[in-house]
Amino acid sequence: MRKKLLSLGMTVGLTLSLVACGSTATTEKSSGTSASKDAAATAPVKEIDLNPTTVLGVGPNGEKAVSPSELTLTDAEKQKLKDGNFKAAFVYHMQSNAPNQVKLAAAKTLLEELGVEVVSVTDANFNAQTEIANIESTMALKPDVMITMPVDPEATASAYKEVAKAGTKLVFMENTPKGFKPGKDYASLVNADSYGNGVAAADMLAQQIGYKGEVAMVYYDAVFFVTNERDRGFKDQIKKYPNIKLVAESPFADPNKVGEVADGLLVNQPNLKGVYASWDVIAEAVIASAKSAGKNDLVITTVDLGENTARMIAEDGMIRGTAAPRSYDQGIAEAMAAAYALLGKQGPTYICPPALPVMKENVVDAFQIAYHKDAPSVVEKALKKGK
Repeated sequence: MRKKLLSLGMTVGLTLSLVACGSTATTEKSSGTSASKDAAATAPVKEIDLNPTTVLGVGPNGEKAVSPSELTLTDAEKQKLKDGNFKAAFVYHMQSNAPNQVKLAAAKTLLEELGVEVVSVTDANFNAQTEIANIESTMALKPDVMITMPVDPEATASAYKEVAKAGTKLVFMENTPKGFKPGKDYASLVNADSYGNGVAAADMLAQQIGYKGEVAMVYYDAVFFVTNERDRGFKDQIKKYPNIKLVAESPFADPNKVGEVADGLLVNQPNLKGVYASWDVIAEAVIASAKSAGKNDLVITTVDLGENTARMIAEDGMIRGTAAPRSYDQGIAEAMAAAYALLGKQGPTYICPPALPVMKENVVDAFQIAYHKDAPSVVEKALKKGK
């Protein structure tokens, strides 16, 4: 059932002013607003849909998103795939989180049902050089299609050019190599609505801090389409709340050093009411810093839906909301895009399901939508305990 939350409407703009804020642990950008209390009092109210059907973001080249549900195969096309003795390979940037595991399982299952042999699955552990080596070793198996996510768009571009030159079709997940053109250098890009998820994270944070106060963002400082879009969506949306000040934007390059960044942020901005983090594991590092600083009332929103995040949302922990990729749908879309490419069938170059805001009210339902499986028992127990 579609569930909705009330959020402040966005009609009053926020004037941004940057102020340098030094720290040995983090570089911060500050901004503020002079919006009046009267403006907030008269601002209209709109509803936030916790199961939206509209995609807000566009592809890296401005492509309009096509829903995964629009991809179909005829019986004749399915038979052609089974008769083709086609081979597929997955070259993943990382397989350590729930969304990627669900995507892989869904895509593999569908490809195998279509008669396409999956000859290889590799995991680069978020390392560009490892991914390049994985691409090269995978090509020795002569796959007809490669489903992959470039961990570094620039560093991996040459390796992917060799894949395309060899005649292997390319279907990308969430990111594309530098200089690659849709429909020419690759068949399709399948993504979550990253921009929409960032917008949702902003709306949820605004609601949870009472639509006023100082907030910050801890974001991944790299050319990485999926997180860049999340962060852009958050920043664009949070600026529309007249009584919320985005006082700091704290970048990190190494996910393992987020604690240092968060420590510096909390020292420099003692009045923070909320923080947005680019993804859920980063949010957990911010939580650790907040607890060490005794700031147990900090409100955090993020993107991705892992078990820890879901549990914290269910038990009213620091993470009050997240925005989840519809991972199962993305996996099906990746397999369908690969099937289109193998058949030589013209398909959409940008495929994307809508965002999925997740709060306590819909955390159980969101697991079913995102992963097509039940929420973990710890989430169910946390919800029952809180009643």
